Amino acid sequence: MTSDIKLTYIDDKLDPLLVDYLYTISEKEHIFEYDEYKFDSSKDSYQSLLENTSIASSDIIIVDSKLFENEFADSKSKFTGQELKIIYAIANPFIKIIVITQNNDLSKYGVIKKFATSRKCSGREQEEANRYYNDVLRKEIETLIKNVKEVRNVGQLLSENILSYEDSLIVEKANNLISKIPSYKDLTDEKINELIDLIKNDIENNNV
Repeated sequence: MTSDIKLTYIDDKLDPLLVDYLYTISEKEHIFEYDEYKFDSSKDSYQSLLENTSIASSDIIIVDSKLFENEFADSKSKFTGQELKIIYAIANPFIKIIVITQNNDLSKYGVIKKFATSRKCSGREQEEANRYYNDVLRKEIETLIKNVKEVRNVGQLLSENILSYEDSLIVEKANNLISKIPSYKDLTDEKINELIDLIKNDIENNNV
């Protein structure tokens, strides 16, 4: 039995403890299909992630907060997981984003702290990581899965009542987004930069 909910983990350095945790749930409990993507700062950007068909087919994305802050990354790639979450909220609000981090001071942005990983992962450390993620991540994933299913049910109602909405561009766009048919025409670089500036200003003001 496989799930029709797809969860993708994106990181420049895929955390082996988190990978094992997510993969095990996927294989044993079948509540989501697991996929992963290793971010390459030399070629990837927010645009490439939006246009990646495998990522775009995801229902839930787990992304590292520091993913886009690599000091060697191109300037266009330097933004945070929190900012990507806002971008997706515009590009496709039905794709749910979970941001994770190694930092301790980002909880007010809805960011979940990673389990502290040592250089050598042991079986005992994996067990500790599993318990940790069961406490801090599992409930969030289950809530988002429920949200995805609810949206799909509403989307089905829209499809069944299509004749009532045949002249509505809003309903058409909603159906397209639920069906993972992207439309980024309104997502200009100027609007992206405005969003990023707002978030950065908020972070700077709170660090004063």
